[in-house]
Order: sequence, then structure tokens, then C-alpha cells
Amino acid sequence: MNRIKPSPYLKELVCLYVEDDEFIRESFAFMIQRYFKKVIIATNGKEGLEKYEEFKPDIVISDIRMPIMNGIEMVKKIKEKNPYEFVIFITAFTDVEYLKEAIDLGVEGYLTKPIDKQKLLKKLNSLAEFLKQKKEVKELMNLLQEVFNKQPNPTVLLENRKIKLINKAFSLMFPNIKTFEELIEKIPIDLSKAYQEITISLNDKKITLDVNIQNINKNYTLIVLNDISDFEKEILTDSLTGLYNRKILEKVLSSFVGFKKCVILFDIDNFKQINDRLGHNVGDEILKTLSQIVKNSLRKSDVVIRWGGEEFLVILDNVENSTEAAKVAEILRQKIASYNFEKIDKVTCSFGVGCMHLNKSEDFYKLVEKADKALYKAKNEGKNRVES
Repeated sequence: MNRIKPSPYLKELVCLYVEDDEFIRESFAFMIQRYFKKVIIATNGKEGLEKYEEFKPDIVISDIRMPIMNGIEMVKKIKEKNPYEFVIFITAFTDVEYLKEAIDLGVEGYLTKPIDKQKLLKKLNSLAEFLKQKKEVKELMNLLQEVFNKQPNPTVLLENRKIKLINKAFSLMFPNIKTFEELIEKIPIDLSKAYQEITISLNDKKITLDVNIQNINKNYTLIVLNDISDFEKEILTDSLTGLYNRKILEKVLSSFVGFKKCVILFDIDNFKQINDRLGHNVGDEILKTLSQIVKNSLRKSDVVIRWGGEEFLVILDNVENSTEAAKVAEILRQKIASYNFEKIDKVTCSFGVGCMHLNKSEDFYKLVEKADKALYKAKNEGKNRVES
């Protein structure tokens, strides 16, 4: 049988050892001091409890039958302070009632004297591995919290509809929100929509939030808030059409990374001739009317941007293949072509569709280039059509 070696991680842990028998205490302490970073020794439960509060050990090893305060009473008080404390009972006493109390306390081990060193090491190694993983998770969460706090926008990470992390920007804006229920009550978010605008009251003032929701997987959801009230909303919005301008990409682009996105790029056919023949005022009215048609035809979670003079970009939400994207583009094409515009009657548009997995933010502009090539093809094939 292979002999079990002590885990190297035990050398990073502090152990509290409680035993009233002097001979057993000295011999056992001598053995385990080689395993741990430090072993704190107590001679009864009362002293053990005092030293527990002073040194905050990682593992407690204790006898059960002791004067002044026995091991069961001591561990009860320890578990009241820290229900997750690791405890191993070591005793020669085999009374069933004591054993039942020890099990009810949720201790991690129960070894009888004389101690089998291999069984002890097996138990200690198991606890050391668990504590090591716990420390690594804690360090990872601390690192994630640091990264979160560096995000300028209020950000929340949900785990199965429970708040897992919030950053400083969010805490400053909403200091009283601690639970998912409080979050939804204050900001009525629809988790099924990737993008949405929500107007709420904050400090007796109306503010408008641009809400960006990213489902990382089935358990985790990332929520990023942008305050687009007043001045900031003006910065992100095209003054003529009321649609977003390109600056909105600064707010949402990072959330696209790691996902497949589809876009529709389209422009108005023969728009220069319209401006030359009917004047720029008529051209502006066409742009405003067309923008409203497009906005009303899409979901609130889709992002519509005035990309250029008469050019528009649609970023589709939860559409990941060109066939579905082309269907949306065709609906837009038909609605625009069938609309009776004032002073010109009919206006048509040409559409290019592109889909692509984005590994980094810069890939988005490659995706737009892909849609632009499809748009160029639509123009060359006779206009008023969709190409992908």
C-alpha cells in the first residue's frame, strides 16, 4: 500500500489543536507541527475557543472529552461564529450520543485513538485541497472585482438571477441596490433583450439609461448601464433623424466580442439626384421619415445608426446567420419601397448583409466592410434589392 504524503499546501495553513491529556498532546503536536505552517495548542475547550478567536485557524483538531468545556460545546460556539470551519474530532470515547452530536455539528472527520497516521493525512490532504481551491476562487473573485471596478459604466454580474458582482460606478449610482429583486424594482430590465432604453427616477430626477445585456452562458448575465440623459444623449444621437450616431459604438462595441453578429448596411438609391432636383429640405424630410419607418419596423433591442449622409447601419440582436438577417433586410426594403413619401412619392434603398464572429472589437469594422461589399453588389445589380 502506497504511503500518503502530506499535501504541500498544509504548510500554508494554521491548525488549532485542543487536547487535555499532556502526553497525547505533546506527542501528537510534535507530529502535526511538521505538516502545518503553525500549530496553536490549547488544553481545554474554553482555552481552545479563546485561541480560535485570537488566531482564526484554518483547521481545528480537537478531543471531545475535556474539563471546563468539552470539544462538542467548543465546536458549537465555533460553528456559530463560522459555520464553514473545518473540524476533526479525535477521541478514545466511542459513546454513540457524542458521535451523533459530532455528526449533527457538521464536522469533517471523527478519528479514534490511537490515531492512524495515514487516515489522518488522507483527511488533512482532502481539507487542504478544498481550502486551496477556496483560496484560488477568492483570489479570482477579487481580481474580477478589480477589473469590474475599473469599468467606467455601472456594471452588474448576475448568477442565476442573483447579484454576484457590482462595480463602484454602479454602487455610486445605486447605493441601496443589493439584490436582484431590488435591481428589477428600480430598473425594470427585460433580460431577454440585449439592448433597451429605460427611463427611471433617480434622486428626484428623470434619467434615461441605455441597458446592454450580455448572456455569458445559461448561468451568468452581464448588465452594463449607460446614462444617456440630456447632454450625453445628445452626443450619441443624430440631430436630424433621432437615430444613434457612430459614437454609440464606443458604448456597446466591447459587448459584441466573443459573439457572432449580423449587420445590415443600406443607403437611399439616387439620393443625390433627389437633393439636386427637390432641394435639401425635402431630402432631410425623407431621411427623417425613412428613419422612423426603420425604427418602427425593428425591435427595441436592435441598434440603428445613421452611418453616413444617406447611409444607415442596423446591428441585429440575437440574429446569427445571413439568411435570417437578409429576411429582416427584405422586410425593411419592402416597407420603404411601398411608403408614399411627400413630394416624391416613392423612395427605394439597396441593402447589404454581413455576419461574422467577433474575436476583438476591431473585427466589427471588418464586419461592416463585409456588409459594404454586399451593398455595393446590390447597387451594381440594379438597386432596390438585398445582397449578402
